Amino acid sequence: MKPAAAAGWALAGAVLAASAIYLIPALGPGRQSEAAEEEHAAAPAPLAGGVPLDKKAAAHAGLQIVTLQSAVAASKRTGFARALDLAALAAINADIQAARAVLAASDAEARRQEALAAQDQSASVRAVELARAQARADRARVTLAQRRTGLEYGSGLSRLESGLDQFVAQAARGEAALIRLDFQDGAPPAGSAVTISDGNIQLTAHVIGPAIAADPNLQSAGVLAIVRGPAARSLAVGRVMSAAVAGGGPVQTGVVVPRDAIVRTQGGMWVYRVDQDGTFRRVALQDAMAREAGWFVRKGLRPGDRIVSAGATALLGLEAGPPAEDE
Repeated sequence: MKPAAAAGWALAGAVLAASAIYLIPALGPGRQSEAAEEEHAAAPAPLAGGVPLDKKAAAHAGLQIVTLQSAVAASKRTGFARALDLAALAAINADIQAARAVLAASDAEARRQEALAAQDQSASVRAVELARAQARADRARVTLAQRRTGLEYGSGLSRLESGLDQFVAQAARGEAALIRLDFQDGAPPAGSAVTISDGNIQLTAHVIGPAIAADPNLQSAGVLAIVRGPAARSLAVGRVMSAAVAGGGPVQTGVVVPRDAIVRTQGGMWVYRVDQDGTFRRVALQDAMAREAGWFVRKGLRPGDRIVSAGATALLGLEAGPPAEDE
């Protein structure tokens, strides 16, 4: 071998030996463990799957299964509902009652003066005229007090003047509430039944007429509606809820999900559907509409699907798994 070639091979061997000295610690057990941990952390979390349970385990967990039936619903127009403060209306009603009491006294005084003047002229003509003028003035005050209802709330509420005192008394007992409804695609006519819902709260309001002012945010002409019954206690003043009224459009088909079957998590509503292999799989409710019997659903579920109607929260806990222990 030539001297130059021998020197080259010696230099190459030295470079390989030095590389081995620095690379062997880097590839030791500690570094390999760190690399594995980084690879595990970079891997995406598995998607939420179903919960496999046999019949015995499902019965032990208290699960109840129901088969969804086909349902139909008319198209709905949606809007917003807001309970109104009735303190001003109660003050107007008190002014009406006070004005009527004053008018009754004025009318009685006018009749008394007229009777005295007709009998023996003990009442002067001027006294009779003053009594009549006072009665007319008091009658005008009654009329003004009655018109304040329509001027400050709306013509629909002014039609309740015969029963306004009774309505205010019911509202004070929590048996009635006054609701403002706003729909962007047109207000429903008087006499329409509107469904108001917020979570598990669902009740029916009856439209009595247009409101006096437009909504400052929606710029829509609202209507007034009345809710009667014990459900009115759940309507806090200023609380905004969803409202729906039949729009007269095409009939929609879907299923009705019982309220007890719904679990709320991740900002949505879910149910557990039983697959053919017995796995309980969580399904999101899409475009659900509140109904008296539950929630009407058009997408994601079909008639004949079997869902958990009781005990769904236990499945949610099993799906989430045990809490992670601190490192």
